[in-house]
Amino acid sequence: MHNSIQSRIGYFVSVLAIALLFIGISHAQITLDFEDGSLDAWEGVDEPDENLGDTGPSTWEIRDSQLGLDGKALYQGSNAWGAPPDNMLLGPIILYKGERFTNFTLNVDVAAADNDGMGLVWAFDSLEQHYRVIMINDRWPDPDPLDGIGGPFLKVDKRISNDSPWYELVEVIEGRGGGPYVPYTEGVRIHWTLEVMNGNFTFTRDDGHSISGSDSSYPDGFVGIQLYAQQVEFDNFTITPLDSTAVDAKGKLATAWGAIKATR
Repeated sequence: MHNSIQSRIGYFVSVLAIALLFIGISHAQITLDFEDGSLDAWEGVDEPDENLGDTGPSTWEIRDSQLGLDGKALYQGSNAWGAPPDNMLLGPIILYKGERFTNFTLNVDVAAADNDGMGLVWAFDSLEQHYRVIMINDRWPDPDPLDGIGGPFLKVDKRISNDSPWYELVEVIEGRGGGPYVPYTEGVRIHWTLEVMNGNFTFTRDDGHSISGSDSSYPDGFVGIQLYAQQVEFDNFTITPLDSTAVDAKGKLATAWGAIKATR
């Protein structure tokens, strides 16, 4: 009987330890500064050639920063763009494949060499299922954008298909005709912050320009970067999970502790 109680206590102590570990993991901040020169945790995703006007391929690499970022930076140097009639911003994507995220804050330093499209993707499950925030200083798509919105703009889209119309508009800040869009500054460090919580999102640049909205069609997935006819450096890509899994872990911890006490 005594050995049985010891065994049960040992089991629940193990459960308790796992729950504590889980809590720690759920809040672990991930910082990718590219100083080790490795892209092992990353995966480039190119659109099918039929979706592109300039098929690339994309050229993701780590190099010593040439645009004012610290040390080494992630860089994409191709001019890949789409769609072929240039009526939707499509281009190279790179994903951090170390973990899928639901609720999180993402911070990253950015320096753009051109005035074309750049942004972030999240809840990425496939080319056909993800969200993106994207901005452009140029007038493209022009003259006949699929969603009726030509650049410059800052907008959030939901990917819905692998052919036209590709994306569905979620939110937009337009820049034509005196619209409130603020162009980003080329060739200097910019800081982006994206926060996603239970389908609500806010993207903010360090010049104060931001966009917010909500859509909960895609609950989780990988995070990453998307470009359109743009050459950009990225550094200090930092993800802080905000998941409710921490609450679940505490619940498991309480259950385990109650079971341990019950064996006394």
